[in-house]
Amino acid sequence: MNFRPELAAKVMSGEKTVTRRVCSKNPRSPWWEKRCMLRVERDYAVCPGRGKNAIGRVLVTSPPWIERLCDIGETDAMREGFESRAAFLAGFKEINPRTALNVSVWRVEFQVFQP
Repeated sequence: MNFRPELAAKVMSGEKTVTRRVCSKNPRSPWWEKRCMLRVERDYAVCPGRGKNAIGRVLVTSPPWIERLCDIGETDAMREGFESRAAFLAGFKEINPRTALNVSVWRVEFQVFQP
């Protein structure tokens, strides 16, 4: 999974244990609105940007599900690696500037994978 470098570091430190990705209309996307490609109990590379080498791996710990971005609460915003819901939503808008706050997103829980 690709993350911004600062978020990838939070993943590897255990500060970030959830991610949300905008649902795609493209059936070849791993975030396709009808099916998420990520599977529970499988591990995935953590990359600090597209095309960057992996800095570690995470294990998906529960089935991904779809929710509305604007429904995120304070606790989950902190699990996303942000200090508050407002900070998370601002960060999400920075990464996804053309995305409305009521967009559907895949919610994926994970933990650092230690083989």
